[in-house]
Parts: sequence; C-alpha cells; structure tokens
Amino acid sequence: MVSKEHVLELLSSLGIEPKKKLSQNFLLVDRVMEREAEYAQCEGEHVLEVGPGLGFLTEKLAEKALQVTAVEKDRRLIPYLLQKFSDNPKVSIVHADFLKREVDDGARIVVSNVPYSISSPLLFKLAEMRVERAVLCLQKEFADRLVALPGERNYSRLTVMAGLKFEPEFLEHVPNMAFYPAPKVHSSIVRLTTKESQPLDGFTREFITLVFQHKRKTLRSALLDSARNLKKPKSLMREAAASLSFSERRVYTLSKEELLQAAEETRLVLEG
Repeated sequence: MVSKEHVLELLSSLGIEPKKKLSQNFLLVDRVMEREAEYAQCEGEHVLEVGPGLGFLTEKLAEKALQVTAVEKDRRLIPYLLQKFSDNPKVSIVHADFLKREVDDGARIVVSNVPYSISSPLLFKLAEMRVERAVLCLQKEFADRLVALPGERNYSRLTVMAGLKFEPEFLEHVPNMAFYPAPKVHSSIVRLTTKESQPLDGFTREFITLVFQHKRKTLRSALLDSARNLKKPKSLMREAAASLSFSERRVYTLSKEELLQAAEETRLVLEG
C-alpha cells in the first residue's frame, strides 16, 4: 500500500496541493490498482489512462500492457511524470485535457480513477470513441446508476444512454479511506464493454432526455409535458401519446429497448 505519508511527502517535494476543482484524490491501495489492471485484460494491448496523477496505477498498467498513453490535465504533475517514466519506453505522458483532446492513438482499452467532477462528460466521450472496454473507478452513486435495472431508484437517463453503447459490470467497492485526500463518498469500480449498436440519432437522444425529466410519470404524461420542448402542438402530441405501446407505464420502468421503440413510435406520428 502506498502510504498517506509517502504521498504527502511527494506532493510537498513537488510543491503541490491537491485541487478540489480537479477532484484530485489519489488512490493509495496497491491491491486495488493491481486488480484494476487485471480487470482491464490489457496484456499485450495499448492502454489509454485518463488522469494518471502520481503514476501509481500507470506503473501497474505498464507491467502488463504493450503501451500506456497517460493523459494528465494538471500541468504541475507533468515534469514529475516525465521523469518518473523517463526510462520506461512503454509509457507516454501527454499533457492535455482528455475531454477536449481528440484521441485516436490506437488504444482500445481505457482505464481511469475518474475525477468525480468529469464522470458524465468522460462517459459520453468514451461512447463516441472506438473503445473495446473501459475500467473506471467512479463515485459509488454514479456507478450505481450505470448498473441499475428498470424500475430501480437509480435507473436514469445515464443508465439508458450508457447501456445502449456499453454492457456495464460492477466489479468492486472502494472505501473513501483508500484515497488521499479521502473524499466524503465511497467509490466503485465498473467495467464497460462496448457492444454492437447503432448510433443514436438526434431525435431519439432528445426523446430519452425529455421523458426522463419526468421519469416518475407515465410515458404518456411525460411525452405531453415535453410538447413545448419538442415544439409540437398539443393535439399532435396527444395523438403521438395515444399511439404508444407503453403509454401507461412509468418512464423509469421501461427498458432500453422499450424506450427505443417508444421513440420510434413517436417519431412516426410527429414526422408523419
């Protein structure tokens, strides 16, 4: 285990204080990081790591992977990371904001102890990339939403949108005391495996987003409440709502497939 004292000493020598706005919480437990590398199934593969921090997980990944590209946003950490891995040709350090960087360096596996503040945008960016699988350590509440089932409290738009692209799998919980500084909440590790799927068109994305703003209502009511956002007359929306196969089901009980069907049924009426 990487001791808290070692991290404090290291950060002090670098003149660095963890930044809250970057959600910097450094994972300390070697065994957890070793399992993250195992979960990634990265032997002989090219891995993209988002937010290497002090490079502890990077070391574990480099022991297994063919190549590791570690993308770090915090410029204060770049000199340290470059020096740390200067003798390791398997590791490339890139100073960039992953959310703004166009990434297509051949890596099809992504691993990250995700800064809590970028969980959603990171997930949606991964959905746009040619990724085979991702192993992510996320805030527990966020991870619970990813793996929720229809009808469960945590089932949400995020669940549906992620589930249309990935097969999510819960792997393990990580207590908050495993990090420095310790966050107020616990974390969970999940693996996302990309599945064959058709890209969502704009209408379907908007439909899912709008009805989940009223997820406790019936689909019929949620659709009628979305008339203004869809810029359609109420009369046409009532016709669309009446044609739905699942009109009296509450939105949060509908599976991904049922929501796709409902979106297509709505489209047929609204677009004639």
